[in-house]
Amino acid sequence: MFMYEMPTRLYFGKKCMEEAKDVWSQIGKKALIVTGRHSAKVNGSQEAVTSSLEQCGVSWILFDEVENNPSIDTVRRAAALGKTEQVDFVVGIGGGSPMDAAKVIALLCTNELDDRTLFTGPYEKPLPIVTVATTAGTGSEVTKVAVLTNPHVGTKQSVNTPLIFPTVSFCDPSFTYSVNPTVTVDTAVDALSHAIEGYLSKKSTPISDVWAEEAMRFVGIHLENLDGHLSKEAREDLMYGSTLAGMTIAQTGTTLVHSMGYELTYYKGYSHGRANGMLLPGYMKLISETMPDKVEKIWDILNLSGLDDFSALLRYTMPDRIVLSEEEIQHYVSIVMPTGGKASTSYEVTEDVVARLYRKLAE
Repeated sequence: MFMYEMPTRLYFGKKCMEEAKDVWSQIGKKALIVTGRHSAKVNGSQEAVTSSLEQCGVSWILFDEVENNPSIDTVRRAAALGKTEQVDFVVGIGGGSPMDAAKVIALLCTNELDDRTLFTGPYEKPLPIVTVATTAGTGSEVTKVAVLTNPHVGTKQSVNTPLIFPTVSFCDPSFTYSVNPTVTVDTAVDALSHAIEGYLSKKSTPISDVWAEEAMRFVGIHLENLDGHLSKEAREDLMYGSTLAGMTIAQTGTTLVHSMGYELTYYKGYSHGRANGMLLPGYMKLISETMPDKVEKIWDILNLSGLDDFSALLRYTMPDRIVLSEEEIQHYVSIVMPTGGKASTSYEVTEDVVARLYRKLAE
C-alpha cells in the first residue's frame, strides 16, 4: 500500500498570477505578506502580489524581515503582527526561507505553541497559506514541511504537518531570471538532492518515483552550466524540476543528506543547497551498495557514466572543502542519529557511517 497527498492548487508558468488573480478574493479579505528585505522587491514578485491583491479588493500588510534560515523569534514576531492586524491569510514570497516562515506564521496565528510544541504539535488548522516561489530549489511551495533554526537543539528543525500544505502556490519562472549564479547553483543542487533523496528513500512510492525521475531530467540537463548565463528556457526548466522535486519529498521526506547538511548550515554557515551538494557524492557511494538498480537509473537520467562522473561534476560545481575537528564530528553525529532523515535512508546508518561521511568533506 502507498498513499498520495498533495492538496495544494498549483499555478505554473509566466504571468500565472495575472491569469489566475481571481483566486485571491476566494481565499480571504486581508493578507499578511511575508518576505525578505530585498529579492522580492528586485525581481518584481512583491509588486506583482500587491498589485494583484489590490485589483481584487484584498487589503494587505507587509512583514519583510525574514532572514536566511528563519528563527523562531522571527516567525513569532510576524504572527503577532498578523493577529494584531486581524489578517485572514498569509502569503509567503521568496525562496525556501520566506515560504517556510509563512507556513509557520500561519500556524502560529491560530495555535498557542511553545518552542517545543511548535515542532511537535498537536496543531489546529492554520490560516490559509499562499506561496510565491522566486527561486528554483526548495520546493516549499508544494510541501507540508517548514524548516526553522532551533537554538534549543542546535540545528535546523522541521515543522511537519499536512495542515501547512499551501492552499495555493504560484510558480512564475520569470521571478527567477535575476537570481545570481551562486544562488542558482545552490538552489538547483538542492532540488537535485530532493529528487535523488526522495527516489532512494525507504518511503518512496511508484508515484513519487515518477516525479523524482522527471525532476532529475529537467534539473540534470543544466547542471554543467549553472554558474554561467542561463536562458529563460533553462530557468523555466529548473523551476519545473524544483517543483516536481518538492512534490517528491512531500511524499517521501528527505534522508541522511538533509539531516547531515543542517549542521553544516547551522554551525558553519554554508547554504542549505551547498551543504547537500557536498554530501551527495559520499551518500551516493553508500546507496549504490543497497539500491544499485535505482542508482544506475539516476546515472542514466543525468547522462553520467557513474559515481566518479557525478562526484567530479559536483566538485566542479561546488569546490568547497570542509575540515571538521573530531569533536565537531562527534557532536554533529549525535544530532543526526535520532532524525527522521536518518531513519528513512536505505542503508544501515551507524554513528561510524555518519562520521566517515563528515570526514570525507575534507578530501
